Amino acid sequence: MVATATAEKPAKAAKPVLRVIPAAKIEADPDQPRKQFTEEELAELAASMKKLGQLQPVAVRKLPKAGTYRLVVGERRWRAAQQGGIEELAAMVWEMDDETAFIAQVAENVNRQDMTPMEEAAAYARLAQAGWETEAIAELFGKSVPYIGWRIDLLGLIDDAKQLVAKGQLQVGVAWYVCRLSADQQRRFLVKWARGEFRSVRDAEEFAKACKAAEEQAGFFQIDEAEHTEEAQAEVVAKRKKVVSKIDRLAAAGEILAELAAMDEKDLAKVLAGADGGVAAYRQRVDHLRTAAGKVSARLRKAQALAAAVTVELDPDAVVAVPAEWST
Repeated sequence: MVATATAEKPAKAAKPVLRVIPAAKIEADPDQPRKQFTEEELAELAASMKKLGQLQPVAVRKLPKAGTYRLVVGERRWRAAQQGGIEELAAMVWEMDDETAFIAQVAENVNRQDMTPMEEAAAYARLAQAGWETEAIAELFGKSVPYIGWRIDLLGLIDDAKQLVAKGQLQVGVAWYVCRLSADQQRRFLVKWARGEFRSVRDAEEFAKACKAAEEQAGFFQIDEAEHTEEAQAEVVAKRKKVVSKIDRLAAAGEILAELAAMDEKDLAKVLAGADGGVAAYRQRVDHLRTAAGKVSARLRKAQALAAAVTVELDPDAVVAVPAEWST
């Protein structure tokens, strides 16, 4: 997932010097980890800088060409100054190498939560590719080791999914399950996500998990030749009929629970106080049903995800027709 070689932390930069520099002499860093800046936030900052002045200096480093500088921290302020017609900027001038500058940029944005999850993932991956261990990256930015790994994993998303995560339209937690899927399965997930077919984030995660399980267990739901026999078909139909019958009978239990829920607690106390075991015994029975129902619901949620995640491929010529009376 990430590089395992031990990487030494870059040496500390020399003490910076505060200067006033023409904005035109400062250029953006093409390797800046943060890429997205909204016009609205830049307009607001430009208005504030014109009214109140520059409250915080940017950070720059010298370029080989005399009198020119490259931004390290403060690109948003630099962009706002250009937009607002501000010609000069207060800047802390640092002596630092490319890696030190990049780390400073990541730290600035991560700590202020200015980066999108995808920008953050790309930044951590870049350090990993440079030889930094996951543990060192985590220590550097005050994150846990699993957090760094999970962020880097997001780079496995297809472009459409990355854009949704960057825009906040796909939660990072769900995206992590999706990034583990093949490109085709990711596209399938995104279609369902866009159509609003998941009732909750948890349902979406379960679907992604089921897709992964189906990929790892090739043919998991494939019907093999043995299951094409009339006997196997009859067994499946019989089991289906039995399970469906049991679930259908739960409707009666639901009606009973609805009636009890509508009763006043004083009436329940009066009626059940003299029964065997008292109110507590009957409450225990209902609580038992609630626990069992919760477990069944969780199993059905996973079953629903599995059924949606896999495709049952049948050979039309090999499938035995099911008698009509079996399907009723």
